Amino acid sequence: MYKRQDYVRLIEKNVGRIQRMISQLLQFREIESQKMTLNRQPGDLIRFIDSIFSLFEFYASKKGIETDFSSRYESFYTSFDHDVIEKIFTNLFSNAIKYTSENGYVGVKIGRAPRERWPKGAVPAADTEYLSFTVTNTGAEIPEDKKDIIFESFNRLSARRPEFESSTGLGLAIVRELVGNLAGSITLHSGNSKVAFTVVLPFSRSAEKTNSAAESYDYTVSEIDNLLKESDAADRNDRRVRKAYDIVVIEDDPDLRSYLERRLSEYYNVYTADDGREGIAKVEKIYPQMVITDLMMPEADGFDVCRSLRSNIKTSHIPVIMLSGQGKDADNKIKALECGASVFIDKPFDMDYLLGQVANLIKTQNELKQRYSRKYIAEPSKITISSVDEELLKKAMNYIERNIDNNDYDVESFVSDMAIGRTLLYQKLNDITGMSIKEFIMDIRLKRAAQLLRESDLTISEISIMTGFANPKYFSICFKRHFELTPSEFKKKA
Repeated sequence: MYKRQDYVRLIEKNVGRIQRMISQLLQFREIESQKMTLNRQPGDLIRFIDSIFSLFEFYASKKGIETDFSSRYESFYTSFDHDVIEKIFTNLFSNAIKYTSENGYVGVKIGRAPRERWPKGAVPAADTEYLSFTVTNTGAEIPEDKKDIIFESFNRLSARRPEFESSTGLGLAIVRELVGNLAGSITLHSGNSKVAFTVVLPFSRSAEKTNSAAESYDYTVSEIDNLLKESDAADRNDRRVRKAYDIVVIEDDPDLRSYLERRLSEYYNVYTADDGREGIAKVEKIYPQMVITDLMMPEADGFDVCRSLRSNIKTSHIPVIMLSGQGKDADNKIKALECGASVFIDKPFDMDYLLGQVANLIKTQNELKQRYSRKYIAEPSKITISSVDEELLKKAMNYIERNIDNNDYDVESFVSDMAIGRTLLYQKLNDITGMSIKEFIMDIRLKRAAQLLRESDLTISEISIMTGFANPKYFSICFKRHFELTPSEFKKKA
């Protein structure tokens, strides 16, 4: 049954949806009626598109999406309609990220378009180059018989299912019309679990570097806001049906194992193993938030389980509850704690007590994450490191701080410095801090920026450069998302 606040949220969502639809309809009809006039202004086309893409990287990192921007041209000075180009690529980037699942990939590649890729009827000119812009994302492939439909008004690919559904989507229809107005073409390629849109456009190359017009990115920022709202709503819906935590139960007694699985499954996703060796393998594969293990077991006992998990960087942070019918032997309790057990419980035990211990350990893990969440304002170098797992964070923060002003210091550079596999590093950081690799790097940069805003008289533009943000606009957007204040507002409160 809906509560009043649910109805309010539903109304707000639909009002926002209708407003966006009306705005898009007006844009679409203006383009269709050929009333749109181009306002070409000089600028660096590559820098402009890169700046737009960089604004989407914040949202991409929120979903754990890997991004890449590559261009054959370091710069390309020409005259172009900034508003039209912004709308084309904002819609393409938004579409790609929207339909890419967590831990997927979105890439942009810019190059010279070969003659066979030029739009039909294109006439070569001495001062004109045809550039190719390919936006690729991992995700559900688009069926061959649906490829033409995707560019039609009110049709889109479902973000939840690999099929088409009626919607208010006009993004790709707008892109096609705008590209057509620029005498260009757009094609769709789909296969190998990837979708790629390639836009080919003609541009007259300017011989000299010129100053670009002021860049506002209002349209782009609005689209990112819509994406974030949709994501938050989806997350809320997912939480209603999906259990948040995984637990591995290692117990050789089939009756007790079945009982533990049944009771714990009321609150958690439960996986079981009937001996220590199988349990260790299952933990390394599932990567759970909790392990419950018996002490006396064949193949490998509870002590062996704890030692193995604690010596493996992938599993060293996972809390372990040890159960034993020999708990009255104090030596066993001491040895269990020395091996890395978080809690030791004697058999027979009260199930509600065990459930309470599980909940308490998960709460403690979440509090650790909160220490490093983006709401935590502190100087990175002054955060106290105490546990073994947090030594990893200390090392990570040191590398980022050494490169804090280097805009080129990215995920790949960080992974290389840490000398840990990318997947493993992502898992560790996510479990300890609740952040992806890209979010973690962003987190440290923004904490340093907050410190500089509090303690220095540097301008916001200077601070953005000193903390690795080439684009002050992007810096301001990221800072506000992080601290819920603009840099100016934060400085006034400091």
